Amino acid sequence: MTTPKSLWTLPLLDFREAVVQRSSPGCGAAAAASADFGVALIMKGLKISNDKQPSVDRQRLLERAEQLLETLADHADGDMQAFEGYLEALRMPKDDETQREQRDQALDVATREVNRIPLVTADACLDGLALSLDARPLTEAYLQSDVIAGGMLLHSGLSAVLLNVDANLSALDGRSREQAARQRENLQQVADDYLQRLRALS
Repeated sequence: MTTPKSLWTLPLLDFREAVVQRSSPGCGAAAAASADFGVALIMKGLKISNDKQPSVDRQRLLERAEQLLETLADHADGDMQAFEGYLEALRMPKDDETQREQRDQALDVATREVNRIPLVTADACLDGLALSLDARPLTEAYLQSDVIAGGMLLHSGLSAVLLNVDANLSALDGRSREQAARQRENLQQVADDYLQRLRALS
């Protein structure tokens, strides 16, 4: 099974099979895809509510949600591509000094990318959690469970993708490692607070 250019061109069963059979897509791509479906649930609540009673505030939230759908979809693909790039760098020859230098440079670039993607994915998930809190009071009562469930999927996606940050921290140098660790901790803390507030609404 070859790596697809985009996960979103695959039937759902093929996506699941790719997760089972290949090193990539892995937990980052699966987490981003799950979070994207969380945004879709929030959008459903807003859209059906807005179709029944149009609102400027709902329309603004729908526009935010549409942007997040695209962002998280891109990050799911980006995570897969970043890991493939890392594997390609590992496979580069290292028979002489020139090859070793080229390989080291490629690995440095690839390592930074596999650390960057989970953090920006988590940041997008956090935006989605904030969206769920804003969307809930503007959603019809019978659709609020979709909005809350969407927020929970976004929180779980964020927590899952941050596991990649934990796994990759040791590959970074001192300053970059400390910065990524602080960013990771802050993202989780804010997300946990959002989730607590969301659960209080259910």
